[in-house]
Amino acid sequence: MMKKAYTDISMGQCHYRYRKGQGTPMVFLHQTPSSSLMYEKLISLLPQYTSIAIDTPGFGMSDDIPGNPTIEDYGNYILEVLDNLEIEEFHLIGHHSGASIALYIENHCSKMIASMTLIGVFLATTEEKKLMKKHTGLDWSPKEDGSHLMNAWKLAGDILGAGEDLNLRQRETLDAIRAEVSAKQMHDAIWNFNEIEALRKTKAPSLILCSEDDVMYPFLNQAIECRSDAIVETIQGKNLEPDLDATNIAVLLMEFLKKI
Repeated sequence: MMKKAYTDISMGQCHYRYRKGQGTPMVFLHQTPSSSLMYEKLISLLPQYTSIAIDTPGFGMSDDIPGNPTIEDYGNYILEVLDNLEIEEFHLIGHHSGASIALYIENHCSKMIASMTLIGVFLATTEEKKLMKKHTGLDWSPKEDGSHLMNAWKLAGDILGAGEDLNLRQRETLDAIRAEVSAKQMHDAIWNFNEIEALRKTKAPSLILCSEDDVMYPFLNQAIECRSDAIVETIQGKNLEPDLDATNIAVLLMEFLKKI
């Protein structure tokens, strides 16, 4: 049974979902502008494991962060949560911006990481990021005519990939509207973080996944160059793989964990 809870950390209250199981816990970090809700289906397919899906500060039901947080800041907040929960070793799973945070955490405290799974990790060079920044994203900041609501709906359906799944599309739309300011903060943090260098520094056994229609797929070859020992697999689901290809991810994850 999935449960919800809050824990107090230095930035305020951080919300997380958890399911009790056995063995080394799994810690899930979501993409922007989603929330821990995106992992409920995947976690339900891994009932034997203790699973913790955290709402990154500024997203879901966690408190907002003032100022200009960095990936390092987000990573340290996640580590505060895990410290409060007395988790000393864990399997780390991150999707998109959650994968960037996961890389920082692995670099910062690799001895705690039993394994690392990255889904759609952003392995662009500095120059590639500069080009992408110029052409990135819809604006769903509040507009008097309500047009921002349709922009958030388009984001969830067309860009993230919810498509005709109206329940998923609505969930992602609501998460996006809630995180409108926080998404901008996270994107700024991503532009200034070097995922390629961070991945090269990692030591944990690694599984790297990406859908062919994920916006991050063009950078997948960079993962092989950075970590030739990692297991790299192509999956499905556009930018919502944990929802749309949950069964396949669960199988790949369990097979990966048996090998390490």
